[in-house]
Amino acid sequence: MGSDKSLINSNVGRLADEMRKSGCSRVIVMCGTAQRSELFDEECIPDSADNLSDSLLSVISQLKGSVQLAPCDAYLADEELFSRIDGVPVDDNGKRQPLLAKFDSSMKFERAPRIRDLFQMISSCEGGVKARNVNTPEEFMEIQSYLQTEDR
Repeated sequence: MGSDKSLINSNVGRLADEMRKSGCSRVIVMCGTAQRSELFDEECIPDSADNLSDSLLSVISQLKGSVQLAPCDAYLADEELFSRIDGVPVDDNGKRQPLLAKFDSSMKFERAPRIRDLFQMISSCEGGVKARNVNTPEEFMEIQSYLQTEDR
């Protein structure tokens, strides 16, 4: 993308606010390295493993109750989306978005090298355009009209 996706539109802080509005009582940012924790106002946990899947498993194992994930590049996710997620949302392009999954921390996860494999046993739910993630400048340009329309 040419810049840190987590800092575009102050999205980590915005997502934290939207998650709280939907009822989340604790927001944790997996910030990568310990040095990156300075970039965010939220509680930060540096990644503890060589891959995101193992790092997520480590964090999930320390939590109790319902867990709502949110990737830093979910620029359209909002309170309404977080309030209705029950599983792994499917975006408007038919793609499952496991990093927006909502599940109970008591679920038994089997270690997997990829996130989509880690969460494969969680059922899908409707996510729509708000469940999209953005990985390229072209994808970001595509959602610009949604961002402007919704005054984000």
